[in-house]
Amino acid sequence: MSTLRLLISDSYDPWFNLAVEECIFRQMPATQRVLFLWRNADTVVIGRAQNPWKECNTRRMEEDNVRLARRSSGGGAVFHDLGNTCFTFMAGKPEYDKTISTSIVLNALNALGVSAEASGRNDLVVKTAEGDRKVSGSAYRETKDRGFHHGTLLLNADLSRLANYLNPDKKKTGGERHYLSAFPRDQPHRAAAGDHP
Repeated sequence: MSTLRLLISDSYDPWFNLAVEECIFRQMPATQRVLFLWRNADTVVIGRAQNPWKECNTRRMEEDNVRLARRSSGGGAVFHDLGNTCFTFMAGKPEYDKTISTSIVLNALNALGVSAEASGRNDLVVKTAEGDRKVSGSAYRETKDRGFHHGTLLLNADLSRLANYLNPDKKKTGGERHYLSAFPRDQPHRAAAGDHP
């Protein structure tokens, strides 16, 4: 079994955090496993192949000083604020296994009293009377000798701001109500669906 390093960024700069993630991924020994935890101040992060003018309201982002960053994995555009925590599991092959990292996140949420499950869209969801509510989204990247699984945890995110900066495909996401804030400000210890305008 390889060694494990836990790295936590104290920066809220998305460009710095994504650069650190990339540097760790490229430079770590293939025998090492890394868990990198980080948060970004107000930022829209787009996938490797996305068009920011299609995915984002760039005019509103500029007005509100929301940054734009591109990650090295695929997937959709996401809004980060300090209520959103990012995680990156990295490992060399054959130890890299996204089902294991997904299980670790699910077990951690369960230990915090959030009964989540994996969905077919790289998301972790909580079942509510109104339907599935997303608490985490993930994206992945693999090279010939290593891989990473990174994702978000909506711990205390301001979900009302999503519609200000993202142009989601309503057929895929169901809009803002598709999300659940796992740890609302007034009840940090249990899951509850947020009331959003």
